[in-house]
Amino acid sequence: MSTSRKDTWDDEYSIIGDKGEIGFIDFEDDKSVCNYDTATEGPIAISIPFPFVKGKPQSILVGEISKCGITIANTTSDPVELWGVRIFCSNPADSFTLSLKEPPSANSNAEKLNGFLEGYSLEDRVLQPHDTLTIWLSCKPKEMGLHTSVVYFDAGDDRIERVVFLLAEDNVSRSLAPNRPFSKPPRRKQSVLDEQVVSSHPSRATARGFKYRLPEFPIPSNLRELLQNKRVPDVIMEDLSMGTYAAFFSTLVAMEELRLEEEMRCHSMEGVNMRRKGSRFLALEVPGLAERRPSLMHGDHVFVKLENAPDSNVYK
Repeated sequence: MSTSRKDTWDDEYSIIGDKGEIGFIDFEDDKSVCNYDTATEGPIAISIPFPFVKGKPQSILVGEISKCGITIANTTSDPVELWGVRIFCSNPADSFTLSLKEPPSANSNAEKLNGFLEGYSLEDRVLQPHDTLTIWLSCKPKEMGLHTSVVYFDAGDDRIERVVFLLAEDNVSRSLAPNRPFSKPPRRKQSVLDEQVVSSHPSRATARGFKYRLPEFPIPSNLRELLQNKRVPDVIMEDLSMGTYAAFFSTLVAMEELRLEEEMRCHSMEGVNMRRKGSRFLALEVPGLAERRPSLMHGDHVFVKLENAPDSNVYK
């Protein structure tokens, strides 16, 4: 189906009314999709449907109708032809509708409900000088998730576009939403290990030990200082060759080891109680250990310091 549109007195052309397709749009990565400069759009000023709240799409409930009035204002002293308004595409399909009247509420009488008309496009009309027309964009989501739509306004020789985002939720998802922004906990002060008291390891279920135990390979102090200052070693920036192969990959191993140390510090525990286990050992309950968060194996070291004790009194 096509509609005829007059551009000049002697020229006419048609617009095919096929449905468009909308792909994935990330409103956080592409801020321009909802940033409109009405001063450069032409003589027709169109309001923003369902504007963001604190930089995020508005939230609506699944099964309920959410509506927004869109004003189309002619700011000139001449009449302007509004050829039409249509929903170019929606995702999910057919989730948005247009109407000239405000959609009635669910508890309205039967006369209002039966007399209400809505669709995916509105016919052409003339906007008189300094006149304002209000139309309504409605959404009734049937499923949870982000609902997106693109609406076209053909006024005079211009086509103006509005992109709409709505987040459909239910009462359960709303109750689980955070009520305050995430704040990173303060960084704990690292203990300085001046002296270590080594305890004996608990007996294992099997008598099998390590036949070939690897020696420790500590990260060189100069490389550790360089990485902690967020600087990239020169060998990483150089082209990989036979002469730099060993230094390149040994530096990568050191960088990975340092990253593992930082991740392990996130599991540090403060102000916890240890219980006696037998006559020689103390036991510590570590949440998430069964899920390998943190991942501990036999032979690993756990450093313990008495509360309010100097940093030198650290037990391993």
